[in-house]
Amino acid sequence: MSKYDERLERIKAAIALEPVDKIPLISGAAAVAAKLCGVKMSDFISDMELNCTVNIKATEMMGNIDGIQTPLSTPDGLPTIWLSNIKAPGRELPDDELWQVDEAELIQEEDYDEILENGFGDWYQRFMKEKLNDPMGKLQKYGVGAYGPIAIKRFEEAGYVVVKDGSLLTPFEMLCGGRSLVTFLTDDLLDIPEKMDDVFAVIHKFNMDRYSKRFENEATRPFGVWVGGWRGTPETLSPAMFEHFSWKYYLDLINLCLDYNVVPFMHLDACWNLGLHYFHDYVPAGRSVMCLDGKTDIRLAKEVVGDKICIMGDVPATLLAFGKPEEVYDYTAALCRDIGPVGYMCCSGCDIPFNGVLENIRMMSKAVDEAPVK
Repeated sequence: MSKYDERLERIKAAIALEPVDKIPLISGAAAVAAKLCGVKMSDFISDMELNCTVNIKATEMMGNIDGIQTPLSTPDGLPTIWLSNIKAPGRELPDDELWQVDEAELIQEEDYDEILENGFGDWYQRFMKEKLNDPMGKLQKYGVGAYGPIAIKRFEEAGYVVVKDGSLLTPFEMLCGGRSLVTFLTDDLLDIPEKMDDVFAVIHKFNMDRYSKRFENEATRPFGVWVGGWRGTPETLSPAMFEHFSWKYYLDLINLCLDYNVVPFMHLDACWNLGLHYFHDYVPAGRSVMCLDGKTDIRLAKEVVGDKICIMGDVPATLLAFGKPEEVYDYTAALCRDIGPVGYMCCSGCDIPFNGVLENIRMMSKAVDEAPVK
């Protein structure tokens, strides 16, 4: 069995809640790869062959990694899902700074009228060109889409499983970035909820249709995707609002993945403690992954959903950047003991931070390698 096949079977076993020979370790590296390899950020995001080469090299440096989530690390796709502008190194920022989301109230209430009258697709394309500095044009200019399949193949040839290729979004997550959160909550969801129901329905149909089209084609169907859960959380919303404006759309996305045997990596930023029971009650066992970033109580998650859902996370960014190596080791070892070994994959909480320390990252790998699995 090749190293790639060995790692793939290990990851599949973890997702299926079956015994493993080693707890899988998944890389959360993104921009940090350039920093670890001494590559200028402006070069990293403008040359996809270099980008992939650096990502592979950084993965090799980190230790005994089984899978990765970002074969290409670029900010230019973020505006297409968050509907906010991005300041990028070598463009709006100095050459070696980290990219930054520049969130502002770009969507106006009259935009909802246009969406309802003409559909989401035409509005979406025009909005990205006029308000977001044409991210689709940048993705084409820098060859992100064209090089994506090549990057995945290169990682697989290097022995690493690309567990996530793409992101699925609810209407809530797409609109809150472009509308800005406070305005979106108070002026939209509270003041004009019926109109927002209609807008959400149009956007959700558009998204479900394009996601389905990708999944139907075996050539473009990924192993797994992120299902984004960033702001439409039970921490942000009342139970009634969460169920009405967030959860029902989120569950549709999960079920769409499962219909096509695509693994939903439920990327749950912020605190989901009050909503864990939804996943236990509605998500089938052994087919999905709950990815936590340190805000949700991971031990509570194990208690509530651990018999049905593989849990991934959640070594904190602060620990990887500012902690001592022994602290990272102890934290990771405790996760392996308390959340694993069955139904657990170790990872950073969300991305490894841009200022993550290599020795600390390697300590995650050391702790996982030494964790008992029986």
